[in-house]
Amino acid sequence: MTAPAPRKEHQTSAAASGIAIVGAVVTTVASFFIAFLVSQGDQELAGLFFVTTATATILGNSCALGTPTGLIYFMPDRLREGGGGPRGLLLIALRPVLVIAGLAGLLLFILAPWLGELTVQDRPDEAATVLRIFAFAVPAWALTNGILGACRSLGSMTPTVLVGQVLRPAGQILLIGLVFLDTSPPSWQIAAAWAIPVGLGLVASVVSLFRLGGLHQSPVTVDDATTSAMFWGYTRARAVANSLQIALERIDVILVGAILGTAEAAVYGALTRFISAGNFLIFSVAQAVSTNMRQAIAHERIQEAGQLLKQASTWLVLIAWPYFLLLAFKPEPLANLLSADYVEDAWILSILAVGMMVSAGAGPIDLTLTMLGRSSESLWGVVLAIVTDVVLLFLLAPTFGLTGAAIAWAVSVVAQNLFASYLVRKHGGIDIRSKASFIAAAAAFLAIIPISLVTSQSFVSLMITAGVAGVVLLGTLAAFRETFGINDLLNRSRSSS
Repeated sequence: MTAPAPRKEHQTSAAASGIAIVGAVVTTVASFFIAFLVSQGDQELAGLFFVTTATATILGNSCALGTPTGLIYFMPDRLREGGGGPRGLLLIALRPVLVIAGLAGLLLFILAPWLGELTVQDRPDEAATVLRIFAFAVPAWALTNGILGACRSLGSMTPTVLVGQVLRPAGQILLIGLVFLDTSPPSWQIAAAWAIPVGLGLVASVVSLFRLGGLHQSPVTVDDATTSAMFWGYTRARAVANSLQIALERIDVILVGAILGTAEAAVYGALTRFISAGNFLIFSVAQAVSTNMRQAIAHERIQEAGQLLKQASTWLVLIAWPYFLLLAFKPEPLANLLSADYVEDAWILSILAVGMMVSAGAGPIDLTLTMLGRSSESLWGVVLAIVTDVVLLFLLAPTFGLTGAAIAWAVSVVAQNLFASYLVRKHGGIDIRSKASFIAAAAAFLAIIPISLVTSQSFVSLMITAGVAGVVLLGTLAAFRETFGINDLLNRSRSSS
């Protein structure tokens, strides 16, 4: 069968962002449901699950070697006349991923007993068994990430959402739910239920890539076609940055388990699922605008790139800030949704939410920095964040417990985003501030804070606050249609139909 040629038309940033938001919502629901199921068992089992899945996720994402960003950066050159088509670039990117991820999975399998004793001291033998099951998922996870990045570089966000944000988490919900029909399932069954959809996701991503023309090849007739040296010269720094970024998002659970114990890791891992939901929304929007951002910068349309960043930041403030403010002001009923045992420490959500509001306000700032060709400086920003997090964690957690861990993570996120914002303004002259973002921020505060201050820490109050917030935000959208670009979006939709 002949591989189809890539499409010439790409999804618009608005369409891609809309699809990404839907995917983020589905993944969030799946994440909460999985956390809820696992939290119904004893805390040590939940802690074991959160620590081991964090380990597998760090490895899987790290072994993707930054290829999604590299593919998005270089794909425009491969798709132009005489560029050689996407197939050659995919081989350059994915061969090392296959080798490195395979070796990482093998090492995880061999070192599982030692890692089990190091990270899950209460149940080291069970942890070793779970990690060995996850060892088979690591290569699949890494390759899927790379392939879905290739799909985005070819102009479609849809496979990323369908495979990575709908099918894979839905499969995990289904299988883990079936496992928990037994009130006390063994940990290896939970691990298998989590890992099997990862392998199926790899198959689905390959099919999506083929349908988008990712295996198409054409003659190379230009002198500056992308070579392996060019690709990895740019992507190498991004590979390290990506590994550290994933570590920044997940290492807290592992270190909390090592410093404070598995039960505390269970509480921290479960509660931070609420934060991960918002973080995933930011990440999804960054993925959605990445291709158009790169196209604009590649053709030196810096003003257009700046507008894309401002639009993404504004919509993240409008959507994500009310959510984070809800976490900050109503943490107890949210924690109680998972388990009554977690309510006592629920207020760490207030600390974590502050850091995430800064991240949402900055928008896809780190992506913009890398699309400007500053992948090395992006790496230094991630190094700054993870060093800050780890140092503060070891300084604060032994004395202040989970509160110290939350402070460490929030400070590290703020430091990274401020650093990246400074560099984007320095190198690209791009400022994220806009009239629309200030209006969105004011609307978010007005939507949540007043009603939160006069209602209690109960589920009913939570729902009332969310309902009032929805009305305020819809009213803001209606009143400032022009400012938020809704009229332009509707006009483009009508003209394209």
